Amino acid sequence: MSNRGAERLKFSVRNTVLFCFLTFVMQMIPAQNYSKKDVLNDLNYFETVIKGHPLYSDYLDSSEISEVISAGREEIQTDSISFFQYRIILGKIFYKLGCIHTGVTKPRFTPEHKVPLEIMINNGFFITMANDKKWIGSRIISINNIPIEKIFSNLNQMVGSDGGGSGFGEYFFIRNFSVLLAEYFAKSDAVTVLTGTGTFDLYKVPVPERIDTTSPEKKKTYSAVSMGTNSLQMAGNTGILKISGFDGPSKRFFKKVFRFFKDNNTENLIIDLRGNLGGSMRSAMFLCQNLVSEPFGYDIDYRKNDLFRHLNTKGKLYFGLSKVKYTFENIFSSKKINSDTRAYRYRYRSLKNNNIKSIKILTDEGTASSSTMCVTILKRKFENVKIIGTRPSGGYNGNNGGAFPTVTLPETKIEVKIPLYRIVLDRNSTQRQGITPDFELETDVESFLSNDDNVLRKALEVY
Repeated sequence: MSNRGAERLKFSVRNTVLFCFLTFVMQMIPAQNYSKKDVLNDLNYFETVIKGHPLYSDYLDSSEISEVISAGREEIQTDSISFFQYRIILGKIFYKLGCIHTGVTKPRFTPEHKVPLEIMINNGFFITMANDKKWIGSRIISINNIPIEKIFSNLNQMVGSDGGGSGFGEYFFIRNFSVLLAEYFAKSDAVTVLTGTGTFDLYKVPVPERIDTTSPEKKKTYSAVSMGTNSLQMAGNTGILKISGFDGPSKRFFKKVFRFFKDNNTENLIIDLRGNLGGSMRSAMFLCQNLVSEPFGYDIDYRKNDLFRHLNTKGKLYFGLSKVKYTFENIFSSKKINSDTRAYRYRYRSLKNNNIKSIKILTDEGTASSSTMCVTILKRKFENVKIIGTRPSGGYNGNNGGAFPTVTLPETKIEVKIPLYRIVLDRNSTQRQGITPDFELETDVESFLSNDDNVLRKALEVY
């Protein structure tokens, strides 16, 4: 397999795993409970794995993880717990690790029921979908007499953001609210929702079977260029480039986009990366190459660790393949940083052949992985760029990634993926969390319910 083919395969697998983890493919949750004894043994084992892995221990005090695991032990008040309850405990560990790419891969969390209710956060929790439309726009106070803030604080810590923080957890909570709520109140067939304008009951409904969405009915809007879920629309001489994800075919899309910009002398560009969980690094870098005027690059660091002996059979295979790939692909360009660290170096030249003079980038908590690297590179290398929105959940200076070997917890057989490498954009930077936007702005309730986009409107007003 060629280097390009291996790279495309690797990042395609990464994107697939991340999307499957977030969208809860519709299969059944494991019916069995896990004994308290087995869970405690697993937590002790997982603590050993974490402490032996430098991606976590470099910046995280190991006592913090011990405290989280101890708190998890205290939460188990019965002789056994459900998969969902165990998943919450593991999630709090992932949250503390501050790594967006660490998570459970097997079994997938795929519930049978949901509560027909959707919400958004904007200085409170507001209903955006309900069976009775009169409740849409109402602010939620409590569900089954539990304050919505308490439910949120338990469930938004099921995933981590790079460098820490609750960004990705918030994104995860909002997009999976209906199924998370059904599992949170697993013993109830209905929930009682208290809002600022009244109270109503909702009964759980089955999660529908997956349907073919390869040709969804789309709202009729004019796109100058489109491919899949990526599109370019024009507002005067400003291009609005919506990138939902980076994959192999998106390079063909970008070639068409930049040909259009050159032919039409486009000078202003808005890049919408909201909800872009990442994907192909090469595609993301190709976008940057067509916008910056000087070379740029990043390193992929490998630190000696004690992880291999903990990996399952699949994990050992992934580990071995990644070492072969990086060694041969960078045989003349890798660099030994110190006795424990080797950096595999990737460098890109500018391909700019257009008149883009100003860029606005829209970000939110769903901006992660390679899309955050794109944000950082453009912020550093393009003279006139502004970030508008909320802090991305991927790291400002790179993310843990590169390869994702798996560990099987010995008693419950739950499988956890753990990144093997660290992607570094700037060795002089100590900032791990996502970039702070130049204009911090959330989607407001009124705009959302009226199908307006106040964040995009702000970006257009800035010009």
